[in-house]
Amino acid sequence: MSDEPVTVLAVASPAVLEQLHRILSHSRWNLMEAATVAGSRVILRSRSSMVVVCDAVLPDGGWRELLRQTRRYSVPPPLIVAADHADESLWMEVLNRGAYNLIAKPLERREVFQVLGHAWLYLRQSSEKSFTA
Repeated sequence: MSDEPVTVLAVASPAVLEQLHRILSHSRWNLMEAATVAGSRVILRSRSSMVVVCDAVLPDGGWRELLRQTRRYSVPPPLIVAADHADESLWMEVLNRGAYNLIAKPLERREVFQVLGHAWLYLRQSSEKSFTA
């Protein structure tokens, strides 16, 4: 897994997708896109390792539905929720339900790289543990 390019699946609005394109365009990160939870299913099944960024609210649900969907995988991808109102209450809910983290919109370059980088390391460690178990 360490030789694979770092992949981010963004399940988000056009505004968030545009921000992520701008932030990640000059990096080694591979950005895949889906506009809905339903649209993310094919991508999630086709890739073994990725970090997921999800808008808090989507046309066909939101991060909670996507989190339930990702739980089906032996090594669920870390799910990062992007929200307009990223307050302490939502942050606690995100963590208590098992998502990886919460980031505020509009997205800031430094925060995106920091959170995505930590999520990728977490995924690598989780994958290594599942292979040795």
